[in-house]
Amino acid sequence: MGEFFGSVYCWFEDVFGLELANYLWGNLSPDQQTNMYVPIGFTMLAVSLLVCLLYYYIIDHPKLAKWWGWLIFLGSNAAVNFLIGWQWVLSHNYLGYMVGIDPSTKKDYDLNISDGDMLCFGFANMLLAILVFCLLTLLMKWGSKNTSNSPF
Repeated sequence: MGEFFGSVYCWFEDVFGLELANYLWGNLSPDQQTNMYVPIGFTMLAVSLLVCLLYYYIIDHPKLAKWWGWLIFLGSNAAVNFLIGWQWVLSHNYLGYMVGIDPSTKKDYDLNISDGDMLCFGFANMLLAILVFCLLTLLMKWGSKNTSNSPF
């Protein structure tokens, strides 16, 4: 699964930077050597699935069976996944995990990962969450009583 999530997230590595992409693969820091795309990807899938289930099966209200009702849930899914992606990498930065070891001096140095790169990773996570929500919509809408025709 790590290869799958890593390759999907790397569609956006030009957006959030190669240094952060390599860090998330677990290649740059001695403090973080696991593939971080797996937990981030599973969290994104779980949140998107939960929001989709909430819209189509738990709430399933006729008043929300319009394109704007679906858009509210899509937007909330996007916002939550943006915050998750951004805060996940930001917390690693605050905890001091984003360091490398200089091979010549054997001393720690800060990786070249900016706050903008971390925001852009949140944006990439948001875009993937929107894609997953749209795909889940195509799969789940048929079992809904009231919102089966929403959004299309």
